Amino acid sequence: MDTPFPRDPRTTPPAEVVQDESRLAALAGMLAGDPHPDTLERQLLAVATHAQGAGFRRAHLLVWSPERERLEGWRSAVAAPGHSLAEALERARRGVSEPQEAESTRAVRAIAAAPSALDRPVAAAWEGGSPETGAPDQEAWPWRDAACLGALPLRRGTERYALLVGEWDAGSAAEGTVALGWLGAIAEAAIAAHDRAAESRRRARYGAALAELARASVSAINLAEALHLVARLAEQCTESRGCALWLCDPRGGLRLEVTRGHASSRERLGRGLQTLATRVAERQKPLVLDRVTDEALLSPEIAAQLASLAVLPVIAYGRPLGVLAVYDRAAFHPAERSGFDRLDLECLSTLADMTALLLDQAQRVDALGASERRGHELRARVRREERLAGLGEIAMRAAREARNPVASIGAFARRVHRELSEGDPRRELIEIVIREADRLDRIVREQLDYAALDGPRLRIESLNGVLQEALQHAGETLVRRRVRLLKRLAPDLPPLLLDPDRIRQVLTNVLDNALEGIAVGGRIRVESRRVGAYAVVEVAHDGPSDPGRLLEQLFVPFASSRAGGSGLGMGVAQQIIRNHGGEIRVRSEAEWSTILSFTLPIQENQDRRRSGPERRRPRGDRRARLSEA
Repeated sequence: MDTPFPRDPRTTPPAEVVQDESRLAALAGMLAGDPHPDTLERQLLAVATHAQGAGFRRAHLLVWSPERERLEGWRSAVAAPGHSLAEALERARRGVSEPQEAESTRAVRAIAAAPSALDRPVAAAWEGGSPETGAPDQEAWPWRDAACLGALPLRRGTERYALLVGEWDAGSAAEGTVALGWLGAIAEAAIAAHDRAAESRRRARYGAALAELARASVSAINLAEALHLVARLAEQCTESRGCALWLCDPRGGLRLEVTRGHASSRERLGRGLQTLATRVAERQKPLVLDRVTDEALLSPEIAAQLASLAVLPVIAYGRPLGVLAVYDRAAFHPAERSGFDRLDLECLSTLADMTALLLDQAQRVDALGASERRGHELRARVRREERLAGLGEIAMRAAREARNPVASIGAFARRVHRELSEGDPRRELIEIVIREADRLDRIVREQLDYAALDGPRLRIESLNGVLQEALQHAGETLVRRRVRLLKRLAPDLPPLLLDPDRIRQVLTNVLDNALEGIAVGGRIRVESRRVGAYAVVEVAHDGPSDPGRLLEQLFVPFASSRAGGSGLGMGVAQQIIRNHGGEIRVRSEAEWSTILSFTLPIQENQDRRRSGPERRRPRGDRRARLSEA
């Protein structure tokens, strides 16, 4: 069974001290409960300055900084006569101090030196690891006026922790020397108890964080919530100054998702750590840095802002999902290291493993939610399209029924128009009837064409020839409305593989659209040319310019708000051109308010027009290889 104190002659209390029950009962208070480090140190100094303790008139605690490798002044205490040892310990627990202690603490806080630079008994105690007494031999330190010094080194486990330096008057030095040994044993036992309690608290904190993460992994948490939860728990578990979390994107890179820390620097630090995070993701191994400035992958500006860093890959089923980085573990005491210790890394490693499962689960939840939304949208779309299909059937029947009466009205009106003399006042009224009949006929035709739209029936045709036929079809309207036609057809256009009926329908719809927007006596320009591997056809007019909003909706069926049309004609034209592998666009330019242009690829047409043997050549080669085998 382990003994609470080392059985060493130099630290074993004398019998007369052990028998002092009041003293031991008071000192047991240092081991009771779960004291804070500050409370423990204040109580240690209270015992050191009490008459039943070491009897110092003033005591100073110098703590060892392992990173700077020096002793640093931390706190002081002054003897407070008139209080029992138990009362002194209670006052220290509550943080009650003497008026002189503030000035003494300020003086000792100025100490930052190597142990060898201090007075001989102080340096000897630190070097030998045992209590030492003697007179001060230097003038530079706050205890230079003491008659005698007592120095007691303190350890935390196997590591050096602090040095207690006390000042005695000449008469109390002899009694105090006896107390230093048992005071050291009691102090180190209290420090060990505190460390065990602190580790238990840390493990409890880690367990609570992992339990929260486990609960989240079986809940309907989304990806964004999961990322913020992981970042918060990683920062809280390790008591770090900040953290960053990246996710792997489909292209193999990393995308910074969440940062925590000071608002003015966390985003900048996250971006600065991305190169290092990328290397960790590639190697799939954690990286821990206690000296960040030695890392070549970090810029000097970023490295100078960090004291310690831990970067861990987040891996699920052998597949990297992201990277977690925490930096600058908070050191609340000069004797604490700012780096991440074994317990921190164990917690972070477990946290990263559970994070991988949580992120995988969150991604599945997000994918399920997206799938459900798509399903809902598809069901709504199906219902909408079913209603539209019903309306379409009704519209198709109405269009078929109306087409013959409309054609008859137009035919009879034209016959009457031809029989009227030029000066007849009824001629203008008949022209209105003809124009409206044409408009109704076009609307009906658009309805039927849009419903009957299918794939093109391709054959070799001259695009210019199809253009000429469409212009001849529109000739009567052009003459009647006194529209000036500017025609420029390129002679170098090769024959193309196309559906002449469909392309003629496109040209008719484009010309009808132009004629709708032009006034009597206006101009229309029709042009064809070759641009690289494309044949381009443009139809422009100089009528009133449509607003940009109407131009954007020009190819949307039923969306055109221009009077006299359903908007189907241009939608049909766009679909036909796309079926031929081309594009149709609209723009304005200089004197032409609207220019409709469409392209047809020439190269693809030439590939389709290869002769039979040429088209079958790859297949013949394959048969030849098989016969040789």
